[in-house]
This record gives sequence, structure tokens and C-alpha cells, in this order.
Amino acid sequence: MKTKMYVGLMLIAFAFIGCSGNYGILKYQSESESKTTKRELIDNWFDYNIWLIYHTAYKPPRLVAIIFHAKNDNRELILEGLGSKVKVKDQEMWTEVVKENTTSDGELALVWGPGGRSSTGVQEIWGPDNQLYGFIVYQEYAVVMDRVELVDENALQLWYKRYKSGGGR
Repeated sequence: MKTKMYVGLMLIAFAFIGCSGNYGILKYQSESESKTTKRELIDNWFDYNIWLIYHTAYKPPRLVAIIFHAKNDNRELILEGLGSKVKVKDQEMWTEVVKENTTSDGELALVWGPGGRSSTGVQEIWGPDNQLYGFIVYQEYAVVMDRVELVDENALQLWYKRYKSGGGR
């Protein structure tokens, strides 16, 4: 009887450990701790595949997130969530995005209106395999980065959703 109980506990523990190992994290880090800064991302934009995430409930749609993934990387970053995503295709498009989302002091910030909240610093997207998959700058009261999940050994899926106004995420 004890053997069955131990085998059962081991199976439960194995299932729990196996499931918990499939999730990555988004790391908030200070500029000095981070692998990169907003300025470095702006200046080295051509080294990345860049996706713009728009909140489509507004007319015109509002930019709520910018996601950067290294071009010369054998890993894939899959984006899933509400809203529309647009891939930056060329320098002209990127220059316009930066121009529209730069504050008077030269800081990249996703700001909504005169009294709106702006984006926080750069977050790093890490897989459960302790590999850096990319970077994200987002408007924290417009979108919630919900989940980071390993799909296979070379693909990480980032789930995002709209921020629920009036009391929580």
C-alpha cells in the first residue's frame, strides 16, 4: 500500500515539475541591469524583427506595445492576443513609429493623451530554458502581458490581453 502511495506522489510531483517547466518570464530590470536600453533598441532596430501591438477598441487604434526579437536567432517568438499586430517592414515605417512615440525629452514612451500614462522601461522576455528571446516596451495600463510559454525547444509564445479598467487585470 505504501508503495502505491509513493508511486502516486512521485507521478504527481513529476507532472507538476514537468508543467511548471514550460513557462518563461518577463523581467523588469533597471537600465543598468538590463541587457539593452530603449535607446539601443531604437538605434539598432535593423537587428530585430519588430512587432507593433495596437489596441483596436479605439479609433484610431492606439499603439500599446513594441516587441523586439533578434533577426539572427534560431528561436521563434509567437505573439497571441487581442488587438492587431503589425510587423515593422522598413526604416521609413520605424522612423515614423519612433517620431510619433518620442517625448519632448527624447524618450521613447507610449503615451495616451496629455495626461496619459506612459510605458515603463524595457522588459526582457526569457524562456524557461534561461534563454533571452527578446525585449518589450509596453503601455502598462492598456495591455497586460499575460503568459510566456515554451511551445517547443525553439519557440516561445507570448500571450497578451487588454487591461481591464476599473479594478484590476
